[in-house]
This record gives sequence, structure tokens and C-alpha cells, in this order.
Amino acid sequence: MNRTIIPGPPGTGKTYHLINHYLNNEINNLKTDTKRIAYITFSNAATQEARKRIFKTFPGYDFPYINTMHSLGTRQLNIDTNSRLLQGSKWKAFKNYSSICRGMVFDTYISENGMPKHKNRHMKIIDYSRAKKVSLEDAMIELDLTHQVNIWLTEQIEADLESYKKQTGMVEYSDMIKEFVKKDKCPPLDVVFLDEAQDLNPLQWDMFFYIESKCKRSYLAGDDDQTIYTFQGADENIFINLKGKFDPRIESRRVPKLVHQEALKILEHINPRLDKDWNPRNAEGKIFYDQDIDNINFKEDNWMVIARTNPMLTPIKEHLISLGLRFDSKINDLLPIQLLEAYKVWIRLNNKETVTGEEAKLIYEYLNYDLKHTKRGFSSGDSLNNVEFVDIDTLTMDHGLQIRGDWQQLHIPEASKLYIKTLLDSGEDLFKPARIKVSTIHGVKGEECKNVVLYTDLEKIIYDAALKNPNPEHRLFFVGVTRTKENLYIMRPTLDYYYTIGDPIL
Repeated sequence: MNRTIIPGPPGTGKTYHLINHYLNNEINNLKTDTKRIAYITFSNAATQEARKRIFKTFPGYDFPYINTMHSLGTRQLNIDTNSRLLQGSKWKAFKNYSSICRGMVFDTYISENGMPKHKNRHMKIIDYSRAKKVSLEDAMIELDLTHQVNIWLTEQIEADLESYKKQTGMVEYSDMIKEFVKKDKCPPLDVVFLDEAQDLNPLQWDMFFYIESKCKRSYLAGDDDQTIYTFQGADENIFINLKGKFDPRIESRRVPKLVHQEALKILEHINPRLDKDWNPRNAEGKIFYDQDIDNINFKEDNWMVIARTNPMLTPIKEHLISLGLRFDSKINDLLPIQLLEAYKVWIRLNNKETVTGEEAKLIYEYLNYDLKHTKRGFSSGDSLNNVEFVDIDTLTMDHGLQIRGDWQQLHIPEASKLYIKTLLDSGEDLFKPARIKVSTIHGVKGEECKNVVLYTDLEKIIYDAALKNPNPEHRLFFVGVTRTKENLYIMRPTLDYYYTIGDPIL
């Protein structure tokens, strides 16, 4: 098996090189059947981006294996996640099965990278031990939970969980990886591509090495300096120690000179790391230090506002809303994605456009029978199941719709209506992407923007963890600093603990 490794710092075009050079060579020169090529990425967002780029670059070709590892495992194992995946309300049955768990919370949510995150500390330890392939006790130590969790209880929960899954056929996310290898479910492949390799945990590396063993050639791209998911088990050392033919990317198409110099100050404090050459874009760029949000003009241009954790985003959200500005964020509860999409579908329908049945169902979330929006029995939108396309006349005749026209008729919270009206009155086009994005640093991995506003505040629990192991924070703020294409605004700290670029964590 022939392995090629493409290391590259931020903005050096690793994904572009994977697709436009190596994938292109496989298809056009080596004549590899695209049905025998797997392109694997770490996150759902990266998978969607890879699909978009690949189908645009190679129109007309069939690529059945552009996946995250979890989705590839789910597909090859033929797992119906709706019925068999332990998530949401399905944890209730397990709690009834395990008497020691009946009073516990087992909420699971999906993080920015598409990985499951548990609120239950025992499950955090269990998931981490699986991902990292270490004992529960070692997982507890690495997660710094030794004084907060009873190891005996964790061991018993894990035993009950394995017994429950064996009896019921239910699965967790990690089973999609483990069983894929155990049951030898790799599809027939000649070539495998892996992007964002630095963020894989040891369990995922096992899956990749297994797939790689079935192939003639493999191509891996990544940057150990951007390993930011160690709290989920990612192990940068595996990437650092890979053997193969190296094809490093050096020239950044994103990071300007001044920002590049600032980022290099962070790299001095990361150890171990793979030594890499890295050149900035041929532009000076600007850095503004010790900034206050009230002095930043968000009314023009594109902006990315990033902070360490979600709670730190709340005052940013409130500031932008007070200015009547639109922004894209998971914490924008006045204009969440679902509401925005429903608004756009409603406008399209009233402009006599045809939409898909799934799109039309979005508006039924904001229709109310008591307000005479629909006929009896239609308010759920279930009549649109398996319907391919509809227009507003079809919705009126066949799906119980009784209103049309002004979007303000929809059953939307008054605060959201006022916010949308403010945006529209200011000339905002809600069909265009928002100019401003507000996110955690984890949530913008792989993205870039002309103007980046970086908050350096740290919660005490994160600061204490960084004192013991500073590498994760250095890598995270390295990612944060290198999102900008032109201007970097480093904000004045608002908490007692914060990250200082270029300094060790003391």
C-alpha cells in the first residue's frame, strides 16, 4: 500500500490539493473507478464541503463513499439510526433497564464537528475511554474527573449499557466505528482519502488503517497544530508519527504577514509538533489589540466573532441584536435556522414558486389550527410525507393550508417577528448569507473571514486544565488567530482568566 501524507498549516490548500491534484490524478491518469474511491472527513461540515467541491470538479461521476467515519459505518452496517441509535428519548428505556441510572440525565447532543457529546459525566468517561482506547480509570484521570465521579458507578453503568445493547440491538456512535472493523464491512475500494486527519481519535484511526489495508493507495491531509478535539479523544501523536511519502503544503492563501507572525508566537509553545515550513499570503494584514466591542463597526463587511465557549457568546449576541444586525449563530434564538428557512419557503410559495414537500413541511411548524391557519388534521404537515413538489395552490387544495400572503401571519414569537421586521426595514436580504457569524472557535474550524474578532477569555475550569496541559489551548487559539484573511481584532479580556498570545500559560 502506497501512503501519501499532505501536512499543511492554515490556509495552505490541503483540501484543494487532495481533490484537484491527487483525486484528479486518480480519475484522469490512473483511471480509477470513482465507485472504488472513499473520501473520508472528520466532521459533517467538512463532508458537505468535500461533496460540493468534488461534484463541481468532477461533474457526472458517481462518488458513493464521501462520508464521515460514523456515516460510512452506519451505511455499511445497515443501521437504522431512527430506531436503533441510543439518543434522545431512547435513553429512557435504558434508564428503566438499569436501576442505578433511573435518576440520571442522559441527554446527548451533537457538537460542532458532528460528534456526540454527553451531559452525563459517566458517559463522558465511557465515550472517551472507547475513543482513546484506555481504561475507564485512565479516561477519568485525563478528563480530570477523578474527584467528581465514582469510578465504581461508572464501571457498573458501562456494564449495564453493554448488556442492554446486547439484548436490544441498540447501538451508540462508537459502535458504528468498532463494528465496521470487527465485522469486516469495508466496501470494495482501491483508494482512500482522509482529510482533517489530525482530529481522529485512536478508535477512528483503527477504522482508517483497516480501510487503508484494503486499498492500493491512500492520501492523508492534516495539521497537528490544529488538533482541537483532544477532549473527545483526538490524538495528534498518531498523525505526527505517520510514515509515508510527504507532500507538504507551505504557501498560505489566507493568512497575511502580521497575523502569520502572531500565529508563530503560539507555535513556539506547542510540543510535540511536526516541524513544518509555512509562508504567509503576500499581504500585510492588520491586528488591533485590546479592543472593545462597542468600538467595532459591524454595519459593513463580513465578520467572524469567536470565543472559547458558548456562554461567552451571549453578550455578543445581545450587542448585535441591540444594533438591529443579522448574524448566523447557533445561539441566535430570535432567528434560528429552522425559522429562517421556513420564512424563505413562505416567501417563495407566495411568489408562485414550487418547493419540495420537505421544504413545505417547514412552514407547518409555524401554522396553528386554532388561528385558522390550517384545516383540522393538517397542522402537523404529515400529509406532505413522500410528496415530491408542491406550490401554494396545491397546499391549499390538498394539504389544509388556509392562509397566504404576509409572512407575519405565521405563528412566530413576537420577539422574533419584531427582529425580522427590523432587519427587513433596514434593507437586509434574508435570502443572502449573513455577513456576521458568531461561534465558538471549535465551530469555525476550516472557515475563514475578512475580519475576525477574537475573545481570549477563559473560564476558570478551562484555565486550570490548561495549567496541567497547555497544548490544547495553544492549538485552539492558533486556530482562532488564523481564521482571518485581513484584519484580526483581539478583544480586551472581560474575565479574570484569559489566553495571552505568545505567552506560556502560567
